[in-house]
Amino acid sequence: MALLTASAVTSPTGASAATQPPTPTDPLASAQEIRTDTPEGLAEYLGLAYASVDGYWRDVFKEQGLTGPSSFYTAPIPGEDGFSSHCTDEPVAHDTPSFFYCPWDVYTDDEGVTHSGAIHFPVTTARAVGNRTGDFALATVMAHEYGHDVQRELMDQLNLRDIVQMKDGAPVLEDGDTVNVKESELIADCFSGNWTKYVSQQGLVATADLSEAVNALELAGDKEIGGAHPHGSKQERTTAFTLGYDSGDLMECARQYWVTERWE
Repeated sequence: MALLTASAVTSPTGASAATQPPTPTDPLASAQEIRTDTPEGLAEYLGLAYASVDGYWRDVFKEQGLTGPSSFYTAPIPGEDGFSSHCTDEPVAHDTPSFFYCPWDVYTDDEGVTHSGAIHFPVTTARAVGNRTGDFALATVMAHEYGHDVQRELMDQLNLRDIVQMKDGAPVLEDGDTVNVKESELIADCFSGNWTKYVSQQGLVATADLSEAVNALELAGDKEIGGAHPHGSKQERTTAFTLGYDSGDLMECARQYWVTERWE
């Protein structure tokens, strides 16, 4: 099995990809001028956040000789038709009560390019969360959901095992599905921290913004540890995000949370 090694995730100069000179034209720089108190304005802000996260990871993947990612996102607002997702029984509408990533969703854009793996971000739900945590926190949640696509792309391109419960070298199944473990969520928090470090280096993140991000993760911590879809406790999620931020290195996230692989 091909393992993600230190040489596979560092730039040719040996520096972490997240510590390369920042791009001064990051889409998030324009977000400060947007009024997010309307559904349309918030949807525009979320689009810029997605573009920033997407651009960051595309650069990281390119530096490592990898392809992609190829994800897309939806941010439905009131009055729009919902998006039919393979992960839900009902279309994703503006008030669908959660944000999520669905690896099986596919979209072909106007240029004929096919994207796979969708980040769904209902705008009414986002507004309710943003009222409690601030807008930048929503961007870090977007980065968390994108982190699941990063995990999937690394699995596919480097032949890594999924982060699920294992026994005797094989995935544990329950009703035909693999059993989730919290580390699959914590690594997405860590990847979110990687991106946040990147935009922080560009002067786009204030101390208050970082506090918003941590508060959002604390609100999203498991209410019941060990549930069917574990995300980790408030402290565990904050620790994962902080590791990603402090290191700015996806390899540090992998060593800590990709528990189904052996690391040197």
